Amino acid sequence: MSGPGDPPPRGPGAGDAPHRRLPDIPGRDPDREADDELRFHLDMRAKEYMARGMPEHEARAAAEARLGDPESVRSDTAREVRRERRAGSRRAWVAALGQDLRHALRTLLRTPSFTGVAVTTLAVGVGATTAIFSLVWAVLLAPLPYPEPGELVRVWETSPQGSTRNVVSAGNVHDWQRMARSFEVLGGYYGAGNQTLFGEQGAELVGTATVEPEVLEALGVDPLLGRALSREDAAEERATVVISESWWRTRYGADRGVLGRTVTIGPTSLEIVGVMPESLEYPSRRVDFWVPLYDSNISPDSRTSHNFFVLARLADGVSLEDAQREMDDLSARIAETWPAEMTGWGANVTPLHRDIVGDNASLFRILLGAVVLVMLIACGNLANLVVARSMARHRELAVRGALGAGRGRILRHLLVEGGVIAVGGAVAGAVLAWFLLGGLLSSAPAGIPGLEDARIDLRMLSFTALVSMGSVLLFALLPALRFSRVDLNAALRSSRGASERGHVRLRAALLTAQVALSVVLLIGSGLLIRSFRAVQSTDLGFDATGLAMTTVFPPSDAYPTGPDHLRFFDELVRRVESAPGVEAVTTTSQPPGTDVSMTFSFAIEGRVATNPSGREDDEMLHAIGADYFSVLGRNVVEGRDFAETDTRDATPVVILNETLARKHFPDGGAVGHRMAFRVDETPWREIVGVVADARMAAADEEPAPAIYIPFAQKQWDWLNWSTLVVRARPGVEPASLAPVVRTALGDLNPDIPPRSFQTVDDAYRSSTAPRAFAMTLVTGFGAVAILLSLVGLYGLISYSITRERRDIGVRMALGADARSVVWRVVLRAMGMALGGALVGVVFAALASPALEGWLYGVSRVDLGTYGGIVMLVAAFAFAASVGPAVRAGRIDPAGSLRSE
Repeated sequence: MSGPGDPPPRGPGAGDAPHRRLPDIPGRDPDREADDELRFHLDMRAKEYMARGMPEHEARAAAEARLGDPESVRSDTAREVRRERRAGSRRAWVAALGQDLRHALRTLLRTPSFTGVAVTTLAVGVGATTAIFSLVWAVLLAPLPYPEPGELVRVWETSPQGSTRNVVSAGNVHDWQRMARSFEVLGGYYGAGNQTLFGEQGAELVGTATVEPEVLEALGVDPLLGRALSREDAAEERATVVISESWWRTRYGADRGVLGRTVTIGPTSLEIVGVMPESLEYPSRRVDFWVPLYDSNISPDSRTSHNFFVLARLADGVSLEDAQREMDDLSARIAETWPAEMTGWGANVTPLHRDIVGDNASLFRILLGAVVLVMLIACGNLANLVVARSMARHRELAVRGALGAGRGRILRHLLVEGGVIAVGGAVAGAVLAWFLLGGLLSSAPAGIPGLEDARIDLRMLSFTALVSMGSVLLFALLPALRFSRVDLNAALRSSRGASERGHVRLRAALLTAQVALSVVLLIGSGLLIRSFRAVQSTDLGFDATGLAMTTVFPPSDAYPTGPDHLRFFDELVRRVESAPGVEAVTTTSQPPGTDVSMTFSFAIEGRVATNPSGREDDEMLHAIGADYFSVLGRNVVEGRDFAETDTRDATPVVILNETLARKHFPDGGAVGHRMAFRVDETPWREIVGVVADARMAAADEEPAPAIYIPFAQKQWDWLNWSTLVVRARPGVEPASLAPVVRTALGDLNPDIPPRSFQTVDDAYRSSTAPRAFAMTLVTGFGAVAILLSLVGLYGLISYSITRERRDIGVRMALGADARSVVWRVVLRAMGMALGGALVGVVFAALASPALEGWLYGVSRVDLGTYGGIVMLVAAFAFAASVGPAVRAGRIDPAGSLRSE
């Protein structure tokens, strides 16, 4: 051990015994604190050496030598002082926060009505906003599940008639692949459809897509097992197929030995060469099989048949605008080479995500706008509640400030109260959003891409928490900031005055804004309701009641030619027609109430078409069975209907609808003229009749020009399908005839799997389902909005009466009767409501263009709707104000003056 004369060990703090530090003094300079600490330490060490017998000057020198570098130790000590101060501040802040939290909980529990209304109001706004935002995210915002999805585009043709999304001719697909430099890869494909799979479970329909290998290459999805379709598959016409991961797992038990097995789709046996991962959802999520589109199907000379969809990936460094410019130039060059076929045709390059979303974007923007208005109204109601509560607590806050509570501490206390409300509103809102989302998904229109992925996940819960905290903390700041400008002495002397009048004006302004936003929603819902009713009451041009339908594709190997198709459908009609409950049966190539269609150009004998091809613009063609018009209840207004004598060997005939007849024969007299689809390839057809127009695609779409030919006289073997339309006898539900049709199909050919069977009424309801969805939600949001506004109005009037009890008593003591008091209160409420309604009318008119595409049979500035909503708001305001007004009229003047 060291003696008094031994040299002390070197190094900072080496061998130090612990000494008590000087107490930390808050607010003192940490450097001075470190100097004091260092001095204290040296003094204590020197005294220790002196106690061992060392002289004072040696003891001081030994202590300094033992300490080491003074500047380094001083710096370390100052840093430690700062760290401890920060830790102490955090502990104090957490302790104070806990105290504020406990106080906030006690305060809110003592006012259950305020707390309940505030949390409920916030939950309604947040729950609705979260549910709708989850739909908007899934449909509009979520990125596609492919590498660099922003580089994926669809390329459409633009037609001379103005269509911007026309399917593409084989020749253009060929030229685009060969000549376009804006795309890294470009491929064509047939749209997804159902084909017949023959397997151990019998014949069944499966989702199939026929694609060029470039389509899968553009998507950038690697196979889960095996390989993707290759260029050699397309060039050498190999019978290959890749299957989906879901089919591989459910039908093959995820057997890795599936490669090399065969499946039979239609008449062809295909070898499985790969399994594609679940992320591949193109062209549709329902596709389980991708088969190669052979090069022989992409004929460079085919320009008049437009059958292909095109997917491409932009090349590196190429923008959408660059690609569009190149495709415009390329279209002009193609038109120079093929003037008769391609003059007036162009190309349209569209981002894949935008193209998939399509018209659904406007629907979800409307819903998002509506729910944002609801959230704003809920926030306004919450602000009104907070302002009213701050008025009641004005003296309390002033007393706390007078007793020493700093403005920052009071501000923090109010923010903690707001945070507690926000947490309660967020939890309740998340639960409400979960229920609302389930209801929205069950009532949403079918076929909206991405909608099935909507869910309340961590992202949506984070959104809920953010909206809740932002809403409450924003309005919790209002009373706190107002308090920071209040003279405490004046506040303690009186509980009323200019400050309270300012609060009342603020609440009235908030209420007016709430009513205005509610009116915007109500006018929107009123316009949508009137539009929906107009669609429902539209005359379709035929009797859809009692009709049901199913589309049938006879196997091409068993029925390869036109006569075979005719024989099959004649026998199917005969079998179904003889079944009990069936009144009549017919067939058509276009199912009523759907957008399924095919178009043909044509020439009219003796006329020169303006189109360079020598033929008129494309129009819809329907190949129909016998008695089609009579079964549907459509009238032939000129000429005759098709007859049993219009067989394959008879003179070819055609019937036009009124729209097409007026277009080409505005003075009448269409019957007797002749037309042909391809003059050199198809025969001239005599126009034998004109049929009344009908809305065959949707109730809200005007009748399109249409051509009708007998199914028995079609010239194309590829047109082998038809939709069976069955009319039920009176009293028989048309949907109940499904077993009859399936039995007839099974007896006729067991290799034809049953397809969906639906009523025609249901098909038309499906076409208007987006309208119904938008109408229902906007109306629901409007109802919630006006309810919140009326609750706010009721609360404001009730509170005003309570605070003005003495003034009302004075008026009544001076001679005012109860009726005048009642009317004064009612008129004040009506004034605020009507003021908000008028502001809302102006904003609704400005916002009405957003509804342009959703309105039918009604103007977006419909005076009847606008006026009706204003009257409705006035009636609601009157009802909400009557109760408080009557209570005001019953105030006892003497009692009110004594209570003051």
